Amino acid sequence: MDSLYFDFCASTPLHPEVYDELMHSTKQIFANPSSVHDMGFEANLRVEEARERISVLLQVMPNEVIFTSGATESNNLAILGVVRAWAKKTGQIPHVLTTQVEHSSVYNCCKQLVAEGVEVTFLPVDRNGVVSVSTIEESMQPNTVLVSVMHVNNETGAIQPIQEIGKLLRNKPDIHFHVDGVQGFGKQSLLIEDIDLYTLSGHKIGGPKGIGLLIIKETVELAPLLYGGEQERGIRPGTTNVPGVLSMATAIELTLKNREETMRVLTTLHDLVYSKLVTIPEIIMNSALPPLSSPHIINFSYIGKGITSAILIGILAKQGIVVSSQSACSSKAKASRVLMAITNDEMISSSSIRLSLHESVSLKDAEYLLDSIEKMVNHVKTKNKFELLQGV
Repeated sequence: MDSLYFDFCASTPLHPEVYDELMHSTKQIFANPSSVHDMGFEANLRVEEARERISVLLQVMPNEVIFTSGATESNNLAILGVVRAWAKKTGQIPHVLTTQVEHSSVYNCCKQLVAEGVEVTFLPVDRNGVVSVSTIEESMQPNTVLVSVMHVNNETGAIQPIQEIGKLLRNKPDIHFHVDGVQGFGKQSLLIEDIDLYTLSGHKIGGPKGIGLLIIKETVELAPLLYGGEQERGIRPGTTNVPGVLSMATAIELTLKNREETMRVLTTLHDLVYSKLVTIPEIIMNSALPPLSSPHIINFSYIGKGITSAILIGILAKQGIVVSSQSACSSKAKASRVLMAITNDEMISSSSIRLSLHESVSLKDAEYLLDSIEKMVNHVKTKNKFELLQGV
């Protein structure tokens, strides 16, 4: 039986045009772009052309586009880089504002800063998973150097008020604003003029794994995490991933080009799936409706019997349905930290399923998904917990 994939927040398939670019550049442009010979010069030229393309698409300066290995590195570079540069410059203890529902690459990075003596405030969110702009303003301190808030939550799809936060910080030049844009890019419009640091990941938008970027505005002082050569303005040294860079530029271009049609498809799929799930008594919805949430993510929990996400995922897998419960980076955790922050309910947080949709999903696929979820619910209702744990 072929599987139907509904875990597109974890990773997406390569777009055919991106695949062609990746294969061509891997084979034809293999020279080190830092080399001074003609082949190295050609490789470097292609990298800079890609940087220019991305800068135009994102409306930033080319030298503000820094290539990394992915979103985790970009998020760590943004947070640690700003904090350490400020601490070294001032000799003071910095303060960071973030939320309780960030991706683990932000949340755990900030936890590490706490262990190092940095002051970090993890702000609460409301029942829809959204942080209040007024809470951010009230939590600022004289030593606040960074506010880090994701655009779209990777578990629930909650959309944060990024533009409003940016306006709040516009007249506070000493406080930098970092946005993890991984799940929002191509799904929700966003002007990054008031954002100082912006993270993107290649494999979440039809690009390859192992490539990401961090937009770093010229006004930001940032300490590197790595030391070596002078690649990426010395901010991110290491041999440039030429095929990754060229492929990511193509992925960004295609994502923005196809955004309107993508959103039309996703909205149709979302409405079909969400409207059916809310009618099932044993299910509670953890994702709000648009415009509070992005239509490509639907999160729900099964209530009763102490059922865990792992059991539900296993039942769906037997029907050929591939889903997850939370971020792939945190999937070994029993209860979702994000849902605990939103609901303060361990049962809800331990029995969640995340459906993440894609423009390649057909209405027939979505209907089969819903049929499989109904069968899952009926199966769970007829079994005791021991039988379910045994996979009966």
